[in-house]
Order: sequence, then C-alpha cells, then structure tokens
Amino acid sequence: MANRGSVVEAYSLTPVGDLAAYAVIEPATLSLYPDAEGTASVTITVPQEAVVQAGDVPFGVLVEPKEHPADTAVPEALVHVQPFSDLTAELTPRTSHGSRIGRHTLAIDNRGNQPVTVELTGKDPDAVVEFCFSPSTIEVAPGTASFAKVKARPLDRIWRGPSKTRQFSIAVTQVKGFTVTTVDGMMVQDPILPPWTGKAVAGVLAACALLVGLWFGVLRPAVESSAQNAVEKPLQAIAQKAEEAKTTAGQAQETAKTAQTQANNTGKAQNNQAQEQNEREKAVAAQAAAAIGQPFSRRWPLTAKPGQSDQASYTVPDGMILRITDVNFESQGSTGWLDLRRDKDSLGGVAPQYFRNIQDYRYISPLAVLTAGQKVVAHLDCTAPAPGATTCQNAIMVGGNLVTAPKPTTTPKPN
Repeated sequence: MANRGSVVEAYSLTPVGDLAAYAVIEPATLSLYPDAEGTASVTITVPQEAVVQAGDVPFGVLVEPKEHPADTAVPEALVHVQPFSDLTAELTPRTSHGSRIGRHTLAIDNRGNQPVTVELTGKDPDAVVEFCFSPSTIEVAPGTASFAKVKARPLDRIWRGPSKTRQFSIAVTQVKGFTVTTVDGMMVQDPILPPWTGKAVAGVLAACALLVGLWFGVLRPAVESSAQNAVEKPLQAIAQKAEEAKTTAGQAQETAKTAQTQANNTGKAQNNQAQEQNEREKAVAAQAAAAIGQPFSRRWPLTAKPGQSDQASYTVPDGMILRITDVNFESQGSTGWLDLRRDKDSLGGVAPQYFRNIQDYRYISPLAVLTAGQKVVAHLDCTAPAPGATTCQNAIMVGGNLVTAPKPTTTPKPN
C-alpha cells in the first residue's frame, strides 16, 4: 500500500466477504507519510465446518482513508479452501422384527465442506439375507443429512418354531472411492405361523376323527338295519299272499326308496356338522390373527419457512384401531418445535435444535390408541432454519399395529 498524497494518512483495514469472520489483519490501521509505502498481513483460518464450502472463495479488504474518505478502495483476491470429509451414519431402529422383511431407516449426516455421493451395500456373515435400499445411491450436501429406506429380507422362511436373529452390517461407500463408514443392524425373523396353529389344527383333526367314528360306528349300522327291516316286512307279506305279490312288491320298493332317502339325509346332516365345525375353527383362527393385527409404519417429511408451520396426518379407517408403539423425530438442526398429536391433543414433542439426525422412542405399552376416524398428526413449527438452509426440514415417523376393532356386543332383551 502506498500514500501518494501530500499529508500523513491513516488507513483503516476491514475484511469483507464470506471469509471475513475468519480473517485477521495486522495491523488493522496503517499510517503512512506522503510517498511512503506499507504492508499489512492478512491471516485467514477457516474451521472445519460446513458453513464455508470447499473451493475458490472471493475475499476483499475495505481500505478507508481517514483524511480522504472518498478514496476508499476494496482490493479483492481468491482464497482456496481445502476440502475435508466428515461423514457419519446411523440406523434406526437398530433391531427390527418381521416374518419376511425387516424395515429400517439409514440417516447419513455430512459435516464436511463438500458434497459427497455414496453407495449403500449390505452384508451378513451367514449370507442368508438380501438387502434393498431406496435410494441405493445418495448425494449428501455439506451441512445436511439424507435418509434411505432399508429392507432386510431373509432368503429362508421359518414356518414354525423359535425366532432367529439375523445380524448384518451396511457399508456406506463413496462413489469411486473408499468405504466411509459402516453401521451394524439386526433383524429378528419371526415364524410365519403363530405358536397356537398346531393346537388349532390338532383340534380340527380330532373333531373330524370323532365325526367319522360316529358315522361308521353308530349312524351307518342304524341306517342299514332300518333299511333291511323295511325290506324284510314286504317280502314276508309276499310269501304269505302270492295273490298280492305285485301290490306288495310296489309297496316294498317305495319303502326302500324312503329308507335310502333318510340315509342320504342323515349323511348330509353329518357332513354339514363337520363343515360347520371347520368354519368355527377357521373363525377362531381369524379372530386370533385379527387380534395381532398388521404392522403400521408412516413417515411424514415436514418443511416450513421461518415463522410458519407444516403438518401431515393419517386417519384411522372405519372398523380399525391404531396402536402407536414407536416414534422417531428427525432433525437437521433447525429451531422450532416438532409435535405428534392425536387430532388436536399433543402426544409429545421435541425441540429439533437440541439434537441432530434421529431421536427414537419405543414403548412397551402403546403410547396412544386411536379409534376409527381419529387422526395421528405430525406438526412442525419453524422458528429458524439450520445454518446454510432457507427452510426448516424435519420429519416424524410413527410405527405400531393396525388391528380390527371388536364388534359391539348386544344385550338380549328380557322376555
């Protein structure tokens, strides 16, 4: 820097630009005599944060003369910020349950200063599980988190017996690079048939055997004896009265037809009883399966601008009951409030600014039981986005069971 004026000049030096917060100028004020020159050193220290991305970043110094403020100048330069990587991954839930598929969510958090594209692969030590990722390739921007759905599907089925534990690991590998990190998970594979299936089948077989024995031991001999007696009486009448042979023979034929019809009707009645017993057994099995219900899982992404809110909901269908046993709150560092509601009543919430990635809550007893027509609502109030973002981006995932509501019982009217 040179003073081409005719008086002593004091120059105030101030860093400007995206790197100004990380720059130190020594000295901050430079005094020069006329026709004198001077230098000041600029030191820029960029911390390992995703606020400043890697690459060439413009930088300037505001030079303000005290005596001649109209001669203010801003010399500029480019500063090259070196890239660095800081990638972490988390699997939620760590352990899943299912007879055919285990469902998980993989969160990948990029705390580096450059975007990273990764590929997801799964591996288990016994090679008995296949994996499905949605998506399988993810680009994660600096200072953000991305999510992928993970399905672990065992190759073998378990029809009956105890559950088996399938351990596995998921590798997060940089495209055309190396494995960044791995996360371990576990799936508990349950049998397809519930434990009471054997007892139910045994009961049905025992009922069928009892009906068959009743038919061959009691009903069939009685029917045959009745038919035989019905035929013998007309034959005796024919022997005694030869003149009435034709008439008596006709009566014997009619009597035999009646006896056969009765035997057929009796057999059909027994078959109907066996069929009714089978239907009752099937109804008992269907009621037991309805009590267990079907797995329920919903994830609602929520996005809102500062000072605004966003929400999404699910309405319980007619004739169904929703039991909520799992709740995941997902955050990328925004400020506000995440709330899970039943209609307008809050079931619990968190402040997303106090955690990153996922907070997982699992309950032994259901957190809430929603009946038909009620809504489970995921609600977001955005106060301020995460650093480097323009909106609050959060999500809530709810898990549980969707079961058939019991039919109301009717009280018989007094006579």
